[in-house]
Amino acid sequence: MNFAKKIQTSRFWKYTLAAQKAVIVLSTLCVVITLGAVIVCRYVLHYNFLGYIEIIVTAAIWMYFIGASYASWDECHINADIVSQFVSDRTKIILEIISKTFQVLIGIPMTYLAYEMLTFDFQTNPVTVDLQIPLAFHHIAILISFALMAFYSAVYILRDVDRLKNLKNN
Repeated sequence: MNFAKKIQTSRFWKYTLAAQKAVIVLSTLCVVITLGAVIVCRYVLHYNFLGYIEIIVTAAIWMYFIGASYASWDECHINADIVSQFVSDRTKIILEIISKTFQVLIGIPMTYLAYEMLTFDFQTNPVTVDLQIPLAFHHIAILISFALMAFYSAVYILRDVDRLKNLKNN
């Protein structure tokens, strides 16, 4: 069993995916429940639900970024990959390796910048206006997401290199 396969069958991989699914579901529920509460408060109770936008934005940031990392795991990002329709399997794998290499090369500095943003948040403690939600809570999702996207791409590079070796051997 190659190294990429060992990583993909590890507990860490499975628990990370389960945690991502849970965050996506919970953040989606948070948005829906909050919007429902706003409608009931505003139109039934004639009460303004102050700060609901901050709750929705917070949940949406988690949903968006963790959803992006989950899509990276699933390799289902939208792309316009017309070239792969006209090339050999070997060339397709080489193009996938090149693409994922760029993803890692972009993901590493983005993860570092997200880390720097988070450390700045811990030093200055910025918060939202109405509910005083620390912005660090939003930025943790960004850091986790970029780190996971770079990690998944790196693992898939190893997998694709192994696929390329196997293709040459056959």
